[in-house]
Amino acid sequence: MKVALIGNMNNNHFAIVRYLRDMGVDAYLLLTDGERDHFHPSADTFDTTYMQYTKQLTWGSGLNILSTSCYQIKHDLSGYDILVGCGYVPAYCQKAGINLDIFIPYGADIWDGTKHKITSPKKQLNDFILKLMQKKGLANCKVWHMALTDKMYEKQYQKFKGNSHRWLEGLPMVYSPIYKKENLEKMINSTHWGHEFLKIRNQTEFMVVSHMRHYWGEKSDPNSKGNDILINGWKQFLTQSKSNSAILILTEYGKDVYKSKALIKKLEIENSVKWMPKMTRKDIMVALLLC
Repeated sequence: MKVALIGNMNNNHFAIVRYLRDMGVDAYLLLTDGERDHFHPSADTFDTTYMQYTKQLTWGSGLNILSTSCYQIKHDLSGYDILVGCGYVPAYCQKAGINLDIFIPYGADIWDGTKHKITSPKKQLNDFILKLMQKKGLANCKVWHMALTDKMYEKQYQKFKGNSHRWLEGLPMVYSPIYKKENLEKMINSTHWGHEFLKIRNQTEFMVVSHMRHYWGEKSDPNSKGNDILINGWKQFLTQSKSNSAILILTEYGKDVYKSKALIKKLEIENSVKWMPKMTRKDIMVALLLC
């Protein structure tokens, strides 16, 4: 059995592929043209074995569904017995007349990915076709692998599920075998920011890491991460504990980093917050293992 996992938002599919291959399944990761650098397989491994079962596609983002031929999609997906996808993969499969076997949503693909937006005249037609194909593709997926979630996403599921089945089991976010505690020293020496995290760990008695994207949003926006709640809570903790040796590590990731920095300055807790750049999962895992 040959399985293709298409798209890799948040590194989820890369983790699943590795677990499947450990079980003897002939699984492959197909990267779309819209992947982000910090979600690339190289950001979540310490060797290059992923190159043996990873392929790069020329399509999959929301920018070129009109310019991608049905032949190209069919050609790239031929030879696989099971197709698993996320993002706009349902839309591209719909265009090529293919029903996706398993759809694993990451959120935006069933929220923003189903809403038409006003854009430039050159992009308007592409967006219209993209969202139309996405809605039809979601309804034609054989299975939605989606654990129970909040009301906003559940509403989207009910709206676009079609006649699909639903699997509620959780999915691995991380391929844990490479992140064993006993490998920590080696990981520190093999990552870019490992020694910086170790330095912070050695200088503080209480270290908290929040690597989430900074997106304040509104209550009606499922992208909202509640960064302001965390920061206000950190201020409350510092006041109550009167700790002089506590550090909150945040990453400069997301459109509302400036809002978080402004709030930290307003609360006068800058000395207890350490900002780090957006980084790879293997760097983040070092920080988490040091907590």
